[in-house]
Amino acid sequence: MVKNSYDADSSVSAVLFMPRWKAIPTELDDNEREALKAVLPETEEMFEFVGGKWTAKDDWTATQESAIANLHTRVLDLWIVDNGIGMSVRTIEDHWMVIGTDTKDLNDTSKGGRVVTGAKGIGRFALDRLGQQCEMYSAEAGTDEISHWLVDWSAFEGTGKVIGEVEAVLETECRQLVSLYRDYGLEDILPKNAPEREGVSRPIDYSTGTAIRIGLLNDLWDEKDSIRLKETLEALLPPHDRGDFDIFVHDHRVPLESGFIDNFPPDQFDYRMLADVTADGQVKITLQRQEIDFDRISPTFFDLPAMQKPRYSRADFKAGEITYSKPLAELIRNKEDPRQFLDIGPFFFTLYFFKLTNATADNLERFPQKNFDVAARKRWLANSGGIRLYRDNFRVRPYGEPRSSAYDWLSMGARSTANPAGASRPGWRVSPTQVAGTIHLTKRDNPSLADQSNREGIINERAFSAFRQLVIALIQEFEHDRAYVLQHFLQAYKVDNPEPADVEEGRAIAEKALEAEKSSAAGDTAKPQPELAPEPSAPEVTSRDDVLKVSRAYGSEKKKNEALRDDIQVMRGMATLGTVLVSFTHELRQVRANIETRSQRLSDAIRDVVSDEKLAAVDEMNSPFRILERLRLQDQKVSRWVNFALAAVSPVKRRRRRIDLGEYLEGMNTYWGDLLTSRSIKLETYVESGAELKVLAHEIDLDSVFYNLVNNSIEALVRPSIQTSREISIKVVPSEDGGAEIQYKDNGPGLSAEFPTREDIFLFGVTSKKEEAAGEAVGTGLGMWLLKNVVHEYGGKVRLDCEPGQAGFAISITLPTTGDNE
Repeated sequence: MVKNSYDADSSVSAVLFMPRWKAIPTELDDNEREALKAVLPETEEMFEFVGGKWTAKDDWTATQESAIANLHTRVLDLWIVDNGIGMSVRTIEDHWMVIGTDTKDLNDTSKGGRVVTGAKGIGRFALDRLGQQCEMYSAEAGTDEISHWLVDWSAFEGTGKVIGEVEAVLETECRQLVSLYRDYGLEDILPKNAPEREGVSRPIDYSTGTAIRIGLLNDLWDEKDSIRLKETLEALLPPHDRGDFDIFVHDHRVPLESGFIDNFPPDQFDYRMLADVTADGQVKITLQRQEIDFDRISPTFFDLPAMQKPRYSRADFKAGEITYSKPLAELIRNKEDPRQFLDIGPFFFTLYFFKLTNATADNLERFPQKNFDVAARKRWLANSGGIRLYRDNFRVRPYGEPRSSAYDWLSMGARSTANPAGASRPGWRVSPTQVAGTIHLTKRDNPSLADQSNREGIINERAFSAFRQLVIALIQEFEHDRAYVLQHFLQAYKVDNPEPADVEEGRAIAEKALEAEKSSAAGDTAKPQPELAPEPSAPEVTSRDDVLKVSRAYGSEKKKNEALRDDIQVMRGMATLGTVLVSFTHELRQVRANIETRSQRLSDAIRDVVSDEKLAAVDEMNSPFRILERLRLQDQKVSRWVNFALAAVSPVKRRRRRIDLGEYLEGMNTYWGDLLTSRSIKLETYVESGAELKVLAHEIDLDSVFYNLVNNSIEALVRPSIQTSREISIKVVPSEDGGAEIQYKDNGPGLSAEFPTREDIFLFGVTSKKEEAAGEAVGTGLGMWLLKNVVHEYGGKVRLDCEPGQAGFAISITLPTTGDNE
């Protein structure tokens, strides 16, 4: 009904819960008596049936009189009032009362230019679900008459009733709507002025429009129900400053909760993204950064090389927002046909991001963030959070519905869980509980995203899948910007706050004190030897300077530990997977033994029980041996990966030893040979003869380096491309500093052009691997990050020898061959 008010060019739709009687009733019909009994059971004793009516008795007790005085106002009428264009008797008879009319489908634009929706023409008949009686008054402009329609839905009940036999009253009355509102006590309830916008509150004219009165409600609506209805209607309109339509809710029992629905988002959001996707495949993005207090930004931040890029200048941060454009193809960043995204059509996306806790004092030193009212944000997000769809400014459910399974229809929670990187690390993913957003579609521009006639759910799942992919790509623009900014705030902090020289002195003082304490404890347990001079006691750290130095050393170590916390969490998860794998090594060996021979055993069994003549009569397509051959090839793949898994957790690989790189590469050929051959990939290895190219390492760490590289190459090389061959080359030669230089190359598509700088490939959680169907990131973003960490742990170096967007991947890794890393 509220949507019908909008379609009728109304500026307001008022939903009013009003008492049915202004004073204590003395006469009731059958339905009214049953309604009053629901709230006051004594009604049966207080009224008697006289002359076809239930009339109040004269002998009410004081208790009964007090009870009905308090409870009769709980029998409600529900009014839905608007000030739209109204309807004449003819319009009501020819259109409004006709079941299944497609008027809105044929004429999809109102007289005021609004896009109307509705295809079944039965929405108005939901009125009988609310109450037993329905009365409608409507007035058009330029007339002194109002149309009056009345129906008793209970007349449809009973055995053998035919809808054509039940009639409604339709008549005209020579009066104005304002006098009607005065008679029913609505004049003082209906709002006189619209909500104030930009300092202006416009008066509301009720001379035209429609008022529907639903009487004898089927359900008992208490105060909580009306408040809940108001919260539900808040989601009906998009949370932005629409100036042409408002919803007003009033319940006479809770006047303080009554009023206009204020669905405006808090001004103190941290980020707002406005994305305008046009029909020609261009995307205009505006990012409004309110998270950062500009006056507290260190000048060092703007001096960083990374901040010299467009959109990150001092002027950009002072302005508080940036605007840029890019084509859809660049936004999606995959090789899929862009037409499926162009077919979606133009739409507008507004995304709000809210932090839900204020920064700690320690974090405020690193990140100049603003404080905010946490409770107000959480209150607003409880009802208005989630990303919601609106078609022609009205809600398409259930997307973004609070406390429903469709709240996170973009699977943002799964994205965040799969990549738990901190906000200051590239690859950070926002949680669905921290965002609110609106996506505006139109019936005219987005036909492939048509929703069901009840406005619940998009019909075309294939188009909706592409739409979800596009929305996630837009969200990634915000995620990348925020992570990039916070990452470099952290870098600027480290530049501004280098570790003081006296921190090392503080460590030395602490270590000396601990050693002295150990010596003292050891002396206490030894037998006394008077002839020897007593051991010196532990030095007391009494100097103020010494205390400050130890304190700074402690603070420095604490910060280092905090920086390692995320890394340890990731490592713990990976170690758990490794532990689980180790615990199943026996079972995996047994599985491998069985699958390597089962196809041959099945083949032999078939030959033993089926004659050669019968087998020869079976056509090749249905031959059991053809099926067994397919199974054998699948078994080979499974066996190959089981071998990889068992080799990776071998106890030998977990011991530190001197490893000859030449022998190690030979072993790699053994492990990877079958898999590479099955994918037509050629692996060439070369180790310079005569060179002492051994490294002191755990073999499992070398596996982390080479297995990640080879696995990435395989995934890149098997993608559809124009290359005629698939080649991987690993070359090991002495480095200039006396170590071993590993030169790794492949002739695949190379680094993805989506990386702003090539070094981004080493960042935690950053991946370019996408699921073909949905375009979601499927890589963990850990492989190259682990590679760099492992190499640095051994005192080595990593250098990329390729550029994003260029064919072919190349990397050089230098590892020390001396004992310096022991």
